[in-house]
Amino acid sequence: MKKLLVLALASVSFILSTTLLYAADIKFEGDYRVRGIYSDNLSDQDDDANDQEALADGRFRVKTTATAGITTGVVTLDFANAFNDPGNAGCPSGTALDPLNAANADACGTGNYRFGTVNLGNSYNVFGVREAYLKLDLKTVKLAFGRKPVKLGHSLILDDTVDTIAAMFNAGPAEVVLANAKLLDTNRAGAGKTGGDTDLYIAKAGMKHDGHVLGAFITFLSDRGPSFLTPAAADKSTLWTVGLTGDGKFGPLSLNLEFDYLTGTEDVTAGSSIDLTGMNLLIVAGMDAGAADLSLALLYTSGEDTSATETNVNGISGNFVLGNILVNDNINSDREGQCASVAGGRIGSGAADCVGGAGVTGLKVSAGLPGFMTKNCHTEGALIWAQTTEEAAAGADKELGIEVDLNHKHKLDDNVSVGINFGYLLTGDAFKTVANTSPDNMIKGVISLNYMF
Repeated sequence: MKKLLVLALASVSFILSTTLLYAADIKFEGDYRVRGIYSDNLSDQDDDANDQEALADGRFRVKTTATAGITTGVVTLDFANAFNDPGNAGCPSGTALDPLNAANADACGTGNYRFGTVNLGNSYNVFGVREAYLKLDLKTVKLAFGRKPVKLGHSLILDDTVDTIAAMFNAGPAEVVLANAKLLDTNRAGAGKTGGDTDLYIAKAGMKHDGHVLGAFITFLSDRGPSFLTPAAADKSTLWTVGLTGDGKFGPLSLNLEFDYLTGTEDVTAGSSIDLTGMNLLIVAGMDAGAADLSLALLYTSGEDTSATETNVNGISGNFVLGNILVNDNINSDREGQCASVAGGRIGSGAADCVGGAGVTGLKVSAGLPGFMTKNCHTEGALIWAQTTEEAAAGADKELGIEVDLNHKHKLDDNVSVGINFGYLLTGDAFKTVANTSPDNMIKGVISLNYMF
């Protein structure tokens, strides 16, 4: 954040100067994750194509929290092992490091380069500032300024770090958060515009009672550029989201619910405005049955009817994970996906702004056994059926397929754990194309070592 943060931080500079008189309480924590990832047929579902992928993926994350008086500063740094190879013209400086991007597949990637490249022996040179924010505890209200995590509901709409100015306080039995998330901060100006900024205004409230949690949130996306919702010849776009959540435990049964309704407009300079509409529904029921824990999950995200007059919008961000392949974009170090996806490929959308997607309807049944091998492990098997909510194109099949998952997590001690995740998708006819009339099944396997400190 630029202009807004400068103004906000200046207003509290006198508070920060007084906190320096006190000894700061500084804490360090973090995690180091190393993964080996293998996949087959994820990119085009064609067994005749050479589309196997095997890559190493590492991430080192350090979080520093310094508290002095009423002020807390938080900084989280990410260190990764992906970097540009300056000796390869196919991967110039500034190119997105995406091993799944066809344009960069032969030039960039994670892991070590082969013998003879100019990077042999060099240090990792990629790091990012994931979090950097201040918190002020003013007793009746807590304020936060900077890049911080923001989560709405069960991650169907937003679960990411974002430049934010937020206020948190209690209103009776409810905990309330009011925030302005600066998604884009520019100096762009023009006729009829207030600059090219994009803001997400957030109001959410939660209330706890007898172990149950009820929540609600409202967001308003003002995309003045527009930069996120971008039809041709548009002047600006706006999007409202209303979400309701509920979490509770009733004896051996647990229940998690979320319903989201999205509505907005894309103002087109030369022509009529475009109406946006969307809907999400998540129902997760869990139960302990003897030594096993059982779960049933239903996910519904709306899709665009090919004959509809309104344009579907799946959401602002789709960081929710359903299975190892279906609705999952974690093959890279962090989930960066938007819209309901298959291994990062947006289902029936083809647009980074999530507009016009076919949506997804999925049902997941899973059973876990804690302590199956030792008391420090958990083994889970899952079965997922899914289809696109609407046809991706007129006459297209909606069946995404049936996925079988196997997940195992083993804690070696309080700080170190090993994870094994395997997914096999019996591919449905929704993946048929003109060039691929018989899509092959998908495979993805991940082995990870996680060290927390």
